Amino acid sequence: MSELLLDQIALLEAGDAALREQIDSWATAHGLQVRSLDPGALLPDEHEPALVLLAPGLQRPVAQARQLRSRWKATQLLFLSDEAGVDSLHRELGPAPLLGPHWSIVTLGASALAQLDQALASVRRRARLRTTLAQANAMVDGGQLSKRSSPTAELYLHHFIDAARDAIVGLDRAGAVLYWSAGAAELFGLGRGEVLRRAASGLPFWSDELGQALAQVQDCDTTLTLQHEDAANGRTLEIVVAAVCSADGAVVGAALTLRDVSALVAERRANELHGRQLSEERAHLQRLFDQAPGFIAITEGPQHELKIANRAFHQLVGARELLGRPALKAFPQLESRALSDLLQQVYVTGRPYIGRDIAVRVRPQAGGKAERHYVNFIFQPVFSEDEQVSGIFCQGHDVTAQVLAQQALQRSSEQLQELVEERTRELELSRQALYQSQKLEAIGKLTGGVAHDFNNVLQVIAGNLQLLQPLVEANRGAAKRVDAASSAVERGAKLARQLLAFARRQPLRPQPTNLGRLLRDLDELLRQALGERIEIETVVAGGLWTTMVDPNQLEQVVLNLAINARDAMPDGGKLTLELGNAMLDEHYTGTQIDVAPGQYVLLAVSDTGVGMPANIIEQAFEPFFTTKPEGQGTGLGLSMAYGFAKQSGGHIRLYSEPGAGTSVKLYLPRTEQPEVQAQPSTVGPVVGGSETILVVEDDLPVQATVIELLTGLGYSVLRANDAQSALSILQSGLSIDLLFTDVVMPGPLSSTELARQARVLLPDIAVLFTSGYTRNAIVHGGRLDPGVELLSKPYRQEDLARKVRQLLGTQHSDDKPVEQQWVMVVEDQPQLLVLACEMVEELGYRACGYPNAEAAAQGLHEQRFDHLLLDVNLPGRSGPDFAAEALRTQPWLRLVFVSGEGRIESNLPARSLPKPFSFDQLAEILQG
Repeated sequence: MSELLLDQIALLEAGDAALREQIDSWATAHGLQVRSLDPGALLPDEHEPALVLLAPGLQRPVAQARQLRSRWKATQLLFLSDEAGVDSLHRELGPAPLLGPHWSIVTLGASALAQLDQALASVRRRARLRTTLAQANAMVDGGQLSKRSSPTAELYLHHFIDAARDAIVGLDRAGAVLYWSAGAAELFGLGRGEVLRRAASGLPFWSDELGQALAQVQDCDTTLTLQHEDAANGRTLEIVVAAVCSADGAVVGAALTLRDVSALVAERRANELHGRQLSEERAHLQRLFDQAPGFIAITEGPQHELKIANRAFHQLVGARELLGRPALKAFPQLESRALSDLLQQVYVTGRPYIGRDIAVRVRPQAGGKAERHYVNFIFQPVFSEDEQVSGIFCQGHDVTAQVLAQQALQRSSEQLQELVEERTRELELSRQALYQSQKLEAIGKLTGGVAHDFNNVLQVIAGNLQLLQPLVEANRGAAKRVDAASSAVERGAKLARQLLAFARRQPLRPQPTNLGRLLRDLDELLRQALGERIEIETVVAGGLWTTMVDPNQLEQVVLNLAINARDAMPDGGKLTLELGNAMLDEHYTGTQIDVAPGQYVLLAVSDTGVGMPANIIEQAFEPFFTTKPEGQGTGLGLSMAYGFAKQSGGHIRLYSEPGAGTSVKLYLPRTEQPEVQAQPSTVGPVVGGSETILVVEDDLPVQATVIELLTGLGYSVLRANDAQSALSILQSGLSIDLLFTDVVMPGPLSSTELARQARVLLPDIAVLFTSGYTRNAIVHGGRLDPGVELLSKPYRQEDLARKVRQLLGTQHSDDKPVEQQWVMVVEDQPQLLVLACEMVEELGYRACGYPNAEAAAQGLHEQRFDHLLLDVNLPGRSGPDFAAEALRTQPWLRLVFVSGEGRIESNLPARSLPKPFSFDQLAEILQG
């Protein structure tokens, strides 16, 4: 073994001038010489330096350290590193670097010099220990050690023990300290005098585990090792307990060897942590490798032996045991070329190969049927350190779904021309439909404006004719002419109504209607209008839905369509009326204008007449367009049906071919509300009155005619030319019973605002609107606003008289109510419901009938009622329960129970009306 030179250190490659200067300065301070070291140029007898410093940036530092350790066993190896490179150096050293015990890592920085001082002190201490041990051995071997020289021998042994770095403590059988080495004094900071003869249990290293170990040392061969955590000083002690025996083999005490192993423990823990981190890192990389979205495989050698493959690769080929097999057996086979040729090409040339949309044969299920898949991949050569190809890296993706989608797209593109042509045809149809709709809309706006002035003119003519009629009764010729003029006015009024219907300006009163019942009620009228040569068939589908429609206007539409069908069958034929439920989907409504997808009730009117060609169908809905001879038709029947359908939120289509007849299909929107049966029209003699009526009309001829008509009925009449003048009259304090105003008024104050302020000034005043063209003042969405009363122009004196009396009350006698009151009638029997409503109306009240409690509950939120005429036995819900709810909603209601079972006992404030009841009984209970 070469001699250890304590005054020399060696530095292995320090290109950093600042670092070299720092090391030279430290060496000079400690009396050391620094020499550069070349491991490849060491002489066989070259002496060991005390320290070897391996500078940062050294290539393969661990390999060079091992080379030095093979020559020098005692030198201390110090790896110098900055903080950033410590982790990397730890990973390179690994848990077992095979460098012996004398090495460590020094982190450059503020504490670097202190670490160098500790390393130098450790080397010198070990050198002293070896010197002392050598001298003792020489004395023993030379026979100088005898009984006479035992004090000298003990002195040598004392120096030998004190030179040891470890702390050595001797204990007697009682556990008292007999020996305390210099290492113990240095480790614990206690001198010999402070601890000799003291009990070991009072020393810093004592623990219960040590006490148990001393108790277990019973013979000379027993040696125990334990660790003690010195929490007070923040260190870990390794304690070796051995028995001390006399010459006869008796245990006389114990020897303790104590060593501070804090650095070793910390290093071991760091190595364990580093090892766990490496294991976790490898496991994480393995998970990433397995979870990669594409398949990965790596081969090795010219035989292309499969070494690594991820989960996606196994799933692609469907095999489990792949590693170690040749690629020709592990990889899927290519359809376009031999896999072996491709692998050999990459291996020999060292150039990668990229394949796109390559068809391969795989078996995703072991033993299953082979399938064709498509893959994108790259074969990348793997190079060794000497730049030679050592294997092939394969990475790719299964793109079967994308390729199949592209193929499907290709097939679809072959049909693209046909689809484009079909779509072009649909767009053309939509364009034509839009053009037709816009044309009809423009015509509708024009006809709506014309109808307003036309109705005013007709009103003047009609009113004056009615005023002339009593004056010319004695003159038959004059009376005949007045009658002819009145008939012409009627035809003109009908024409105006049809124009307004087409323009979607007629005021509708829609209500939930069952079209099956409506057609049955029309059957007799249709047979009279069509004659015996036309066969009529009505087909109503089961479960027919209810629709929201104005029944009176719909009857007129059906009658017009039937008359058109009759005219198309001059030699007779068959008229079919069909009712059914229909669903218009988005595909259909996308090609139409002004129709929304949803549920509809379909009314189809079909005939077996002469039919129409396509060019006639395009114009069929236009007003005044007709194919009939001049004088046989106005051309407004289909126009009226078109406007009614659109205004009702529905849809209309015309289907016809020459010689094959015509079918008009009317789609009306479905409603979830229960059916409300239409009330019969008021009939009876014309009755006047003596109340005061304020007439507001800007057209002076119309105003004069209306005033004369009302005056002739006995009413007191006030006049105003505009709404502002009318408001001044209302504010004057005069008693006015009814406000009769035109809808379209000049000036800043509208008719609707006039009506509102009138009700504020006179809460009991009745309001009646009149107009030949309602626009949007009182009609919204084609429907009259709730609570609005309208008398459309032109009207007859009889119509005016009945409407006025309806609002003011039919008689003046003290036993009849002067102010009209609303009565809610709830009766589940349809015939009894209609009869009860008629009796209430005859008594001068206004009635609303409901067939069940659910419909009546909805009515409570839409109308204010004064009386509730309620049948006790209702389907689903009892009358008293509904009565309680009605009183909570409208507490002022006067409740009347109707029953055929006699008087009804109830806690509610109600009166009873037994069935059957008379007019007198009903009048008495309503007035009571």
